[in-house]
Amino acid sequence: MRVEPHPISGAVYEAIGDGLVRVEDKAKGKSGVFRWDGTWIQGDVTYADPHMLIYIGGPDLPEGRDIPYPLMPPLERDIPEFLQSPIGAMVTRQAPQESRIIAPYVGDPGKETPEGTRSASYLPLDFFVQNERRPDLLPEVYRTVSPPVGGPVEIPVGRYIDRRYHELEVEHLWKKTWQMACREDDIPEVGDYYLYQVASLQYLIVRTAPGEIKAHVNACLHRGRQLRECHGRQAHEFRCPFHGWTWNIDGSLKILTSEWDFPGVRAKVSQLPGAKVATWAGFVFVNPDPDAGPFEDYTGPEMLAHYAKTKLQNRYKQADVTKVIRANWKTVQEAFLEGWHSLATHPQLLLSGGDVADVRFDLFGNWARMGHAGAGGSSPHRGIIQSPEAALEGYRQSADFNREYLRGLIGDEADLYADMELAEQTFSNLFPNFSPWGGWARIVYRFRPNGDNHEECQMHVMMLAPWPEGKPKPAPFPPRFLGADDHWTQAPELGSLAKIFEQDTGNVPQVYRGMKTKQPPSIWLSGYQESVIRNFHRIYAERLGLAEGE
Repeated sequence: MRVEPHPISGAVYEAIGDGLVRVEDKAKGKSGVFRWDGTWIQGDVTYADPHMLIYIGGPDLPEGRDIPYPLMPPLERDIPEFLQSPIGAMVTRQAPQESRIIAPYVGDPGKETPEGTRSASYLPLDFFVQNERRPDLLPEVYRTVSPPVGGPVEIPVGRYIDRRYHELEVEHLWKKTWQMACREDDIPEVGDYYLYQVASLQYLIVRTAPGEIKAHVNACLHRGRQLRECHGRQAHEFRCPFHGWTWNIDGSLKILTSEWDFPGVRAKVSQLPGAKVATWAGFVFVNPDPDAGPFEDYTGPEMLAHYAKTKLQNRYKQADVTKVIRANWKTVQEAFLEGWHSLATHPQLLLSGGDVADVRFDLFGNWARMGHAGAGGSSPHRGIIQSPEAALEGYRQSADFNREYLRGLIGDEADLYADMELAEQTFSNLFPNFSPWGGWARIVYRFRPNGDNHEECQMHVMMLAPWPEGKPKPAPFPPRFLGADDHWTQAPELGSLAKIFEQDTGNVPQVYRGMKTKQPPSIWLSGYQESVIRNFHRIYAERLGLAEGE
């Protein structure tokens, strides 16, 4: 059973079975027992860190599956062998208590830099560029800066809780923006189709030829019945189950039953309406707007350049999990558009050092880049600030470790990457709702309303594992759907991410409930650490045509 000290208070949290956690504050000679959901049971310690309780005593993964997600073997069958390997044994055993870093909270004082006020542990991009050991391999976009400007802003809570904004989103976001629908691997054969749904909109993403994909509105042109209710394989037509009107997979009309009773109608129903389609890095994107510009113009050149070398199209989808969360989709997404929540939300991560206060942010139009260059070992909120020399040493160790680990997966291709590419943990965002992580972090997020319900979100997580170029890939890992009352740990294919998500999404419904009672009815976003969320709301307001204060 788990037992860990708290990184700030030093109190020891120990799982004692049946979802109970004993918390002992040895310095004060006090202890208490809690359920993992925070309910006090007994003792003179009457309050405990809710996220530490979740981590220690909450729903857990099956034995042998709490593997750090960047090191998960791509294929399930390889996990037992991995656990027996030296690296598997090292990363899955609990670290000795004496190695844990415990320090009281003192607050990050910040510092002034040429780019503006930053965390006291912040290192400029130029520090990593100048110390790059393989500068000839580093893409120019990794050297490019576009820091956020501006200060804190207030956002009205109505954008999250008022259905009026949901209706505006349908018209001005979901009908007007490029959005990720699926992976090309989800529809590998001609006739394969994927049912993409967002809010009240539905599209059948169909492979109509070996090199062609189309998107059709999923509604019969007779009386609107859905043509398909789930994904499918090798269709040769789309026949409406209501009256039998039928279209070919390319959307052209095949059969109009009782055509004698519909004189003059054939020409008007001869083609299923559709959406524009683009493919990038193995993903399929759609845009329902017939006047939409090219996908490449929407992303901007920086995003395309940033991912060019890591070839996401070659990755193997080792996890595909969607979970319903009781909160507006923006509330959920914004929990993943900054890193400094780790200080409070992921206390166990602080035990090994950093509190993710020194993330670098760059804004390039619709694409925001977060964390592509950083060392990550400092914890300025606890007064722990590494020297540049120590930070560089840890950064290079991370790059070297990842290079050798990747060599076991992709062979000598691992030698084609610079230190910055190997140490990168970029959690980027393409407006409005697509977050493919950079480097070798594997994670991809997508957030959208749960159907037409603006008060629930579907959070979609994929893990894309490195795979040797040219080697045939197995079929993607089957998708898993988790309801609002299910736990992330019911998806063991996520490895250690499942426990982390339990903490993240333990916050979000409470944030959403708090928004409904908050006075004044607005939230604050910081100048730098929440600048990507600020940027999202700037674009959001422009897209929806909102007046100031809306």
